[in-house]
Amino acid sequence: MVDDGSTDHTGKIADQYAKIYPDTVRVIHKENGGHGSGINCGIREARGRYLKVVDADDWVEPQAFSNLLDALAHTSDDAVVSGFYWRFDNGSGEESSFPSKAEMKEPFKGVKYGKSYVLDGIADQVYMKMHGITWRTEILRQMPLSIDEHCYYVDAEYILYPIPWVRTVSFLPDFVYQYRIGRAGQSVSPKKMIQNKKNYDRVLESLCAFYQKCRNGEIACSEEKLRYIESGIARVAAGRVKILLSLPADKKVRNQLVRFDKELLEKYPGIYHANRNKAVKALRMSRYRLYGAAVWVLKHQKRQF
Repeated sequence: MVDDGSTDHTGKIADQYAKIYPDTVRVIHKENGGHGSGINCGIREARGRYLKVVDADDWVEPQAFSNLLDALAHTSDDAVVSGFYWRFDNGSGEESSFPSKAEMKEPFKGVKYGKSYVLDGIADQVYMKMHGITWRTEILRQMPLSIDEHCYYVDAEYILYPIPWVRTVSFLPDFVYQYRIGRAGQSVSPKKMIQNKKNYDRVLESLCAFYQKCRNGEIACSEEKLRYIESGIARVAAGRVKILLSLPADKKVRNQLVRFDKELLEKYPGIYHANRNKAVKALRMSRYRLYGAAVWVLKHQKRQF
């Protein structure tokens, strides 16, 4: 457990668990460095064969987690991917009452759970997300990259940086991770994303630099994995568009959007053309004439649970 400079009683509570379960719980106390810093610390300090990140405000379903541990004990795959639920914090304080929604019903059509797949063979069918991935620890340690620190939105770095070194992956049907959303002040809320836009830009810049190294051969990467990385970064770029659409409709903002998309095409055409986001496709096809409509739709859109 990484105590990232908490200012409440987290550290003391964690230490109590370490005393009660010394063979299971180990606590690392450190100065606050943000989400990425906590992940980097966890990678350095991990002693197990596999590593899974669980954020402080989320949780795992006990039986599903037990099934994951059993699977990890009987595999040598570089990544094991399980399902996860979005859990909307309704303010009741009772996590069991939080409405839930599966991120996806299955990772790809026709998946055989428990089978070891070569990633190159399914890279165009699957996208492994932060809360579903459990990495083989050695994979994380051999990549010559670290997650950005003192920065929000580093999930994409954690799930994409290891890809060039991944050979095999398997999938489980269990929904292990319970991802809390809707909490006031959460970094993924539209308001916070606008406030932290520079953090998002920093992550996107780091990802593009990583992609460039893969593209020019500095990091050995198969064509299948390169296409996978392009698709992953295209998702982050679509998120950048969403941030701009979350702002009040304005000519200057529209021009920023057009300029961002144009630069993406010029510098990273592979990422640009990997986009699958319908809103981004519509904006491009309309030559951004649908900008005002997109701002209105996003403002009035409500997540369904």
